Amino acid sequence: MANNNASKICEVGEDVCKRQVRALCFHCSKNLCRIHLAQHSQLIEENTRIELHSLADKFNELSSKFNDLAISSVFLEHPFAELEKWRLDAHEKIDQMAQDKQQEINDKIDEYKELFAINNDEQLKMINRSKKMIAELIQDTDASSQQIADLQTSINITEKYLNSLNTHKISAITRSPLWFVDIYTQFFCFEPTPTEKLREFKVVYIRLNGIVRQHYVKANKDGTMSNLIQNFIRNYPLLEALARLESNSILMIDHQPRSDLILPVKIYDHNVSAQYVENHQLNMIAGDESVVFYEIPHSLNDQNNPCILMPCNFRRLPDNSLFGWPVYLSVPRKECRGQHVLDALRDLLGKFFPLNPNTDRQLYDAYLRITVNRAAKECKLNDVLQDEIDFSKVNATLLVNIVGHIADEYEQNTLK
Repeated sequence: MANNNASKICEVGEDVCKRQVRALCFHCSKNLCRIHLAQHSQLIEENTRIELHSLADKFNELSSKFNDLAISSVFLEHPFAELEKWRLDAHEKIDQMAQDKQQEINDKIDEYKELFAINNDEQLKMINRSKKMIAELIQDTDASSQQIADLQTSINITEKYLNSLNTHKISAITRSPLWFVDIYTQFFCFEPTPTEKLREFKVVYIRLNGIVRQHYVKANKDGTMSNLIQNFIRNYPLLEALARLESNSILMIDHQPRSDLILPVKIYDHNVSAQYVENHQLNMIAGDESVVFYEIPHSLNDQNNPCILMPCNFRRLPDNSLFGWPVYLSVPRKECRGQHVLDALRDLLGKFFPLNPNTDRQLYDAYLRITVNRAAKECKLNDVLQDEIDFSKVNATLLVNIVGHIADEYEQNTLK
């Protein structure tokens, strides 16, 4: 060991000391002689002392900050300021909606005044004709039983008309949430749906741009799917305004649904279980069941459209469990190949999920399920890009596997 140290020279900075090495400094891993070891030890002690004093000063500074520490006024006042801003905004929105509804009521009153004058004039004309006929019959002292019956019918019609005036009304129907108001009218020649026959249906509207909204639409419970769609379209501006108010979005209604571009379906366990026809009876829909309206790219009335709608379901990785709302892909009706399906998927996927279908391909994977005579076969879409799908002979569904964190984000944003 002594021979090993004797062969080493003292290391001090850039200078080389010729003295014999006496120790190895574990602080800086240098070989030092006795003299330089003492100097080095003093230097280390001084540096250590300076560093400790610096740390002590910092702790003293932190301690002094605790002496003056208090809960900030911003922390105490900010939530109340936010709540007050919400209150003022809510009042402003309600006041604006009340003004709009007042104008709507005034418009209905003007409409009623015009109808009131027209119908009264028609009734008076009928009464005058009857009075003239009676005067002629009295003068001739001759009247058949049929003429007397006709006159009595005229009297009954007029009395029924006068009684009906007591039933005419304009109603402001409010419902939850607070600022949802509908204006209903009951005018001439109008048989309103009795309140006990109205039912509120939960409608999920899924648009092509990826926006999914849940609305509540009233319709005659004994009506048809066509009635529910028409009520939805008629009330859509108000329904959309309400949804945007609840989500604190900008109030801008940039879309108006069309009945021929709405595909009504039943969803069960995240899967399309049925497509409703126009005359489907609403009383066949369970009370807790949602009706899903899909906005589609081409008219349902166009039987010669070159494209067909293909359902697409989503599965969460790693367990492949179904989740979310299915979507429809628009693909060629004839000579459709796997590549067409992939192109349609990439065009739509980024609108519903927080990913780029072209660059985030590691976040999803697609499988094509072909069903023939109830026998289903599933294959990876990328393996059949050049294969043709004959929709006249098979049922085809696309299954898209999505990684877990993307599925979670979708559910937080879309299904809330």
